[in-house]
Amino acid sequence: MIKKLHFYIIKEFLHFFCFGVVIFSFLLILNFVFELMDFLIEKGVAVWVVLKMFSFYLPNILTLSIPMAVLFGTLLSYGRLSSDNEVTAMKSAGLNYKTLTMPVIIFVLSISVFLGFFNHFFAPKLNSNLKVYFEQAITKGHLVKFNEKSITKLSDYRIYSNKVDNTKNTLFGVSIYKFENDYDANNKKTVLPQNDKGAWRITASSATVKAYTSGAQLTLYKGYWQKVSPSDMTNMTHSTFKTYSLFIPLDNTIKNCNIGPSELSSPKLVETIKQYKKQKLDFMPYLRDYWIRWIFAVTPIVFIIIALPIGIRTGKGGKALGFGLSLGIVIIYYTLFVISINLGEKEYVPLGIIIWLPNLAIGGAGLYLFKKMIKK
Repeated sequence: MIKKLHFYIIKEFLHFFCFGVVIFSFLLILNFVFELMDFLIEKGVAVWVVLKMFSFYLPNILTLSIPMAVLFGTLLSYGRLSSDNEVTAMKSAGLNYKTLTMPVIIFVLSISVFLGFFNHFFAPKLNSNLKVYFEQAITKGHLVKFNEKSITKLSDYRIYSNKVDNTKNTLFGVSIYKFENDYDANNKKTVLPQNDKGAWRITASSATVKAYTSGAQLTLYKGYWQKVSPSDMTNMTHSTFKTYSLFIPLDNTIKNCNIGPSELSSPKLVETIKQYKKQKLDFMPYLRDYWIRWIFAVTPIVFIIIALPIGIRTGKGGKALGFGLSLGIVIIYYTLFVISINLGEKEYVPLGIIIWLPNLAIGGAGLYLFKKMIKK
């Protein structure tokens, strides 16, 4: 009897859960689809390359869409059971809330375990494969791809931008470096200036980018150019400019374009963070990505904690109400998430602590509602 009931509840939940995965995945991937269409139509990237990009990008969307689908599926499935008085009938038969909710809780726990392994090990591999196909497009002169708060390597140059507008090919908060050796966590290489002739740094408020078959043309605005002599660190050349033009040649030997934390497995991410701390380099993007992987793995558990009491007590309302409640909770969650990330990056509070604020807030509210529901 209990097994049949659990099967019935799981079946009801999976119906709405799968529907939620499709809807939220479609909404999240829509912008990327438009970008791929631009690669295909405007930039002439081969169809098979575009399809490969899509196949590598799609699984990463599950990291975001699955937690939201858990929230959506729980609200609608238990809301439907409650509105049809099936929850009341089950309670009248002597069943408690533990019996009614345990099958879905166990299922969601298994989802969180899957997302944990996926986020830490499989997603970086997919991102790395996606990068390879971006590189193929770059070497053919079709595309130069920059990501926000990530390092992009073009030829001998490393480019960091705080904000990116890919529709206008514009970068904001730009820093360009030229080094002799890139850091390699496996070979323990250090980042050293090239020499007096080639080692320098450019910082600019913004830059526009134009891609050509032979390279990329960067026009930088309102910045300065610096060069330090390795033999005499007190000897620095410093020049300011309103506009500066830099041409970066591209060839078929481009490596590690879009070097970023999303391409590293978590063990390598931790090792990179340690090395960057020692060399006093900016390790915050790597630390942020490491904790985000844990956060999004735990999020399905947090969402089900708050969705169960709301779904059971809400009752009537149908899919429209369930979708509206899901969006409302998601908006609150990600608003807290953005706030916590900003506070952590500005070092007001350690990132590893403040980043758990959304989960603690939503989970705490869910436990309160759950306790209140059980008392009734």
